Amino acid sequence: MSSSTESKQSTKDCKDNLQLLMHLPMLSGLPMEPIKLLAYLCKRHVFRPGQTIFRQEEVDANAYLILSGKARLLLEEPQEIALVEVGEMDFIGVLSLFCEMKRIYTLRAETEVVSLTLSREKFQKTLEQFPDVGPRIFEATARSIIRWETHFVREHLAKCPECRNHMGIPPT
Repeated sequence: MSSSTESKQSTKDCKDNLQLLMHLPMLSGLPMEPIKLLAYLCKRHVFRPGQTIFRQEEVDANAYLILSGKARLLLEEPQEIALVEVGEMDFIGVLSLFCEMKRIYTLRAETEVVSLTLSREKFQKTLEQFPDVGPRIFEATARSIIRWETHFVREHLAKCPECRNHMGIPPT
């Protein structure tokens, strides 16, 4: 993320960040204090059109809430395949807040993208300070993954018989 532009955090930004974070499903219903802390710890970044926000197979410890602009998820290996366009209020890379992992795809800005970026380090420190919210955040995240999987299974597996042979079976 070294080529992005990080803007300075103002009091207005913190208030705006708070309003944005309160609407995220993984944080909804939490006490105000941990959300305020996360709002303070988030940083705004600006990415230029064509700039890679994160790259497939690289470890990136950040989650990105897209505030404005459009970006594209891409598979780069073995050849570049455009997946889906993401935009305003899409929260990308949430699982990286919980543990170190390689990205399974690349995220590239198509237009100027402004994101609210949260690092795993700052997220984990917040959980240490407010340990009672960790299980609630994890449950909300798991529910979101289940909703996505349910939608994916209903939409995709009906069209892909080969994929059905691997559904629900982790690779060994």
